[in-house]
Amino acid sequence: MFLWKIFPIMAYKEIKNIYFKISALILFLIVVALYFIPAPKSDFFKLYTNNDKPAQSLKEFKSRATKEIVVAGVKWNYYAGGNGNKTIFFIHGMGGSYDLWWQQIVAFEKDYKVISYTLPESINSLEKASEGILKILEAEKVDKFYAVGTSMGGYITQYLVSIIPNRIEKAVFGNTFPPNNLIAEENETKSKVIPYLPEIIISKLGKKKLNKEIVPAAKNSPLLKAFLTSLPFSKEQFINRYYIVIDKFTSFPESYKTKRIPKLILESDNDPLIQPELRKKIKELYANAEIFTFHNEGHFPYINASEQYNKLLRNFLEKENDYETAEKTITNYFEGRKNANLIQLKSTFSKNTNLHTISNDEILTISLENYLNTVNADGSQQVETRILDGDITNNIAYFKTGFIYSDKSYTDYLTLVKTQNGWRIISKTFTKTN
Repeated sequence: MFLWKIFPIMAYKEIKNIYFKISALILFLIVVALYFIPAPKSDFFKLYTNNDKPAQSLKEFKSRATKEIVVAGVKWNYYAGGNGNKTIFFIHGMGGSYDLWWQQIVAFEKDYKVISYTLPESINSLEKASEGILKILEAEKVDKFYAVGTSMGGYITQYLVSIIPNRIEKAVFGNTFPPNNLIAEENETKSKVIPYLPEIIISKLGKKKLNKEIVPAAKNSPLLKAFLTSLPFSKEQFINRYYIVIDKFTSFPESYKTKRIPKLILESDNDPLIQPELRKKIKELYANAEIFTFHNEGHFPYINASEQYNKLLRNFLEKENDYETAEKTITNYFEGRKNANLIQLKSTFSKNTNLHTISNDEILTISLENYLNTVNADGSQQVETRILDGDITNNIAYFKTGFIYSDKSYTDYLTLVKTQNGWRIISKTFTKTN
């Protein structure tokens, strides 16, 4: 009688155990299945039904052929076109691809050679990203260029400025951040969890942020929403590009090679992806950069405020680089002194220039006329010259230069002013250093 009473209990426990095993198995199979489901792909032209200028230009741009290059076994896809002696290299952000810049490329290709690339999904460091960019430039036979980057691309642009300053003529840091610890610290937990999530889940979380924060910050632009939704996405791409965002490097904003590069910082006052603290820090880091703040345009002003963005960019790129023009004056000063060419040398000075030095613990002032007579008497010289440092504020500049002869050396401190006829030296203070 006792056995009959206990049997239903045992049968219930066994059935319950089997039920949990089947449920766990089903849940496991669902999770496994999720890992094999790729992120859904959307078509911009199905999402964006307006047949306006942006849509027409994107359709035409997407029909153009792209190029391919293999770097260290990795395929890089890029677009190169346009006309002009100057080259603009557009560098996209974390979720972007080469066509992110279509409105800029279409606007600038008549006057510039333009290059835009898609960062391969396996690239996970600033060094690897720059290696591919340099190989593309080599393939396109481009030496010096304008670097225009946004978000992650703005961070890569800063890295390029730090490693190849002599090749970058101007740099644009758009809606981006300086080297920092903040992003890694704020995303420490997420960065540990995300690698274990299925790609489709990561994609859905991204779209949720897109709809709740990114698009509303851009005045709910339907163009932006359709384009961002249609961008290619993969889990590997997302994770590796995050590694680039937190890849640290040392910037040298006070070095002359960096300082002489004109820089433009573009930001938005309501950017949902760049913390105010980081916006402040990048402006402090590059203290001599021009700054423009978009009002209520979000993280992607080059898409949803393209006309204003393009106008700002064109004005910046076409503006004269004062460092280059001042350097021409200094180069003439160097050459005039080397060759004892008094006409060339005299053209670099203002008429009322005096020279100053210390002799026997006393300040010695030398007139320009006496200086030119001394150069004429000494004749041509074998001398190595170089610019050691410099700084420009509005129409005033100072440059530190070096003259190295076979048996002696001098350091000059030159003060220049910008006149209608170019930069002119108004004061030279010098000292013998060897």
